[in-house]
Amino acid sequence: MKKRYAFLLVAVLVLSTLMGCGGKDSNSGNTADKGGNSSSAQSENTDKPAETVKIKYVVPGTEQKDYEEVFRKVNEKLAADGVGVEVEKIYIPSDAWDQKLNLMLSTGEDFDLFHIMQDRTPFSSYYNRGALADITDAIDKYGENLKKYIPDDIFDGAKIDGKYYAVPSYWVEMASEGEFNIRRDVLRQNNLEEPKTPEELISAWEIVMKNWKGSNKPYYSTRADFDPVSLHTSILHRTYDTFPFTVKDKFFYVNQKGEVKSWIETEEFKKDAAFMREMYTKGITNPDILVMKQEQVKAQLDSGEWFVNFGTGGNLGSLQKNNPEATVDDIGVVWFNPEKEYLRPLTFKNGNAVPVNSKHPEAAVKFMDWILASQENYDLVQYGIEGKHYTKDGDKGFKAINDPDNNNKPGYKGSDSQNGNVNLMRFDLENSIPDNNKVLFEPNSNAVNSVAANFVFDPTDVRAEYTNIVSEAAASITPIYMGVQEYDKAFPAALEKMKKAGLDKVVAEYQRQFEEYQASQAK
Repeated sequence: MKKRYAFLLVAVLVLSTLMGCGGKDSNSGNTADKGGNSSSAQSENTDKPAETVKIKYVVPGTEQKDYEEVFRKVNEKLAADGVGVEVEKIYIPSDAWDQKLNLMLSTGEDFDLFHIMQDRTPFSSYYNRGALADITDAIDKYGENLKKYIPDDIFDGAKIDGKYYAVPSYWVEMASEGEFNIRRDVLRQNNLEEPKTPEELISAWEIVMKNWKGSNKPYYSTRADFDPVSLHTSILHRTYDTFPFTVKDKFFYVNQKGEVKSWIETEEFKKDAAFMREMYTKGITNPDILVMKQEQVKAQLDSGEWFVNFGTGGNLGSLQKNNPEATVDDIGVVWFNPEKEYLRPLTFKNGNAVPVNSKHPEAAVKFMDWILASQENYDLVQYGIEGKHYTKDGDKGFKAINDPDNNNKPGYKGSDSQNGNVNLMRFDLENSIPDNNKVLFEPNSNAVNSVAANFVFDPTDVRAEYTNIVSEAAASITPIYMGVQEYDKAFPAALEKMKKAGLDKVVAEYQRQFEEYQASQAK
């Protein structure tokens, strides 16, 4: 275990130099007058009061204005229900998330629960560093509602060697990967048809950019990376003859025949890079794409000054900022080649895990289970205090209450991706986008899982090489994939650097492990 942590610390130092994540974290500190007195919970085998366990839950983002007030209520409800758990959230700014979290894990900092983004850093990556606690017994003992509301095939995706190391958040249909949002109102304004190919998309975008009346151009903006699942440039893959395939763990192309290749050496990567290069040279991509922060990407969506979003986003309020006549039907979902298969690259997209140094793994599981124990619990964590932050709108709807002292936004709103579950989620029926709701939150009966969806790669035997290629790819491959550098000119030298860093050895190890995994699945 110590060797794993030493490896992690080296990786953190290398990655932090490349990522350059700035800014101080906004840890919330202790909240005043938290609920949950020590006599509220009963110990399991005696009638004596059990001491309330305080846990720290680390999440990406910025602490909201009314967080302390809401979680005071959460802790009061946990105490009243006899759970014996009190929760404090620790917020880390999104752009410093990887660097700060990795440092906390490597140094053994005291916390009990943290958020997992599978399409950014899968839970298997933390497992391979020796950073995750085995929570199987805790789930079996205290996870009644988790098992009730998370389907088995999704929960199984959080297992390694038959043991649970994460709790999935069943908040989204992963077969939504491969679609993108487009502004129908903008199409009409420019007398354009919905694009059916990447070429038509670029052509339409050029016209929109030329005619745009807003104060800021509707650029394609995103955090820079070379992973199409993270960037949702997987929308292009449906147009390739080799589809269905996915890219696992950033580096590995895997098709449904079980063939594994080095992603950056495929023709598909080259095609993606050519598309991104055309976007960049035609001024469609934000010129600062390599240094874009997640907050900037979100701000553009919130401003309503966008035309296409790879993935889903936007709401009626943002649309009406530059088009007061817009309706919720003015954001549409587009699939290239919609007749093709719908593929889930992962069985779940987000979740939560317990760090191996946690002193209270069972308490962390109890809290996650409690969220799903009732609609009342779920509503409090996700939507805040009824009458102050939201009102109910029928069985499944809600209306947010905006706070004039908080930029006219609710003082509190939870995160569906962190703790959401489609069985209990509410929707803003007036402002949310119907097409997005259908794609994201309704099961797709025609979807299939990638053959590698639940495969977990263990880089222990190639850890030096794996660390090296992660660092080298961030520096050499990302500018090519984002279109800033021309593939034909930059790729040969970049590939040589990747080979020297150990790419071939890592890919060979991945292929070996995946073949063993497939053989075990066939038994």
